[in-house]
Amino acid sequence: MKSEEKIIAIQPLGGVRGDVVEVVAANLKAFFQIPTQVFLDQPLPDGAHNLHRGQYNCYPILKFLGTQKPDHAVKIVGVADVDLFIPILTHVFGEAELGGHATVISTYRLDKDEKPVLPNCLYDRAAKIAVHEVAHTFRLPHCKEEDCIMNSFPVISHIDDKPVHFCRYCLTFLKDAYEELELPWQLGR
Repeated sequence: MKSEEKIIAIQPLGGVRGDVVEVVAANLKAFFQIPTQVFLDQPLPDGAHNLHRGQYNCYPILKFLGTQKPDHAVKIVGVADVDLFIPILTHVFGEAELGGHATVISTYRLDKDEKPVLPNCLYDRAAKIAVHEVAHTFRLPHCKEEDCIMNSFPVISHIDDKPVHFCRYCLTFLKDAYEELELPWQLGR
């Protein structure tokens, strides 16, 4: 019996735009060289919305995503359009389980700018956040190299300025994670 091909599962949440989901899926597939599969939209989990803050707590969403990950998925990425937070920060663009399986990103703040944001700019921002957060699930921490996608970006301008590549150190850590998961290594060639 042939085992199913390993994938990155893409889980739309709460009615997020389909075009953004498709761009995130395509960029993750191209960047990590792992096939992606987009699943049907699911509602955001109960308990994620914090009435006091008017935002969505990432932790219940990550827990929910963990229950939705198919066995053949190496990672699962939730894509939403709600204002995300973690208890120690006012907001986040995404959050991941460091070394885990699940991550969530949101487009909510990615198209909130002083001037209208063109679709390609929104797509670029969402793709960068997704690559960054998925890399966290491969155990990559934030990096001090300015030109590395793993450098932190707490504000929109940092996302726009960030190239989409790993520094040589992060690439080495990513290669180690691929080897542990028995994934074919095609990056960095």
